[in-house]
Amino acid sequence: MTVHPAEAEDSEQRHVDAFLARTLRRRLWAVIAHVNAGADAITPHVEEHLEYMAKLEGEGRLWASGPFVVPGVLVGDGLTILRADTEDDARALMDAEPLTKLNLRTYELHLWELREGRIIVEVDASASSAALP
Repeated sequence: MTVHPAEAEDSEQRHVDAFLARTLRRRLWAVIAHVNAGADAITPHVEEHLEYMAKLEGEGRLWASGPFVVPGVLVGDGLTILRADTEDDARALMDAEPLTKLNLRTYELHLWELREGRIIVEVDASASSAALP
């Protein structure tokens, strides 16, 4: 029996579609932030930046955020993943971020789809602590 290449492609596509159908496929916005200024300009605004990000987290708009680790650099380039309905909503959140608002950072915005991964959180109620193992 000979399988026509188009039939094989259709079969492969059906398998991929079936796999994707059972994944979470949660759409989020990935933001890659780039510093525009030196530490002397950024450091006075770190507290305001952190408070803003904590506010977004408290509102459920921030899924994850943090810097790309460079020893000795407090605030540099980083990654933020936002929950926002539209690109305009995501841009508004980033445009209001203090370091961006002050032109100390620029950013790239990408629609991102969470498909794979495992998130485990350990919570110790008696100690009021949580950890990512």
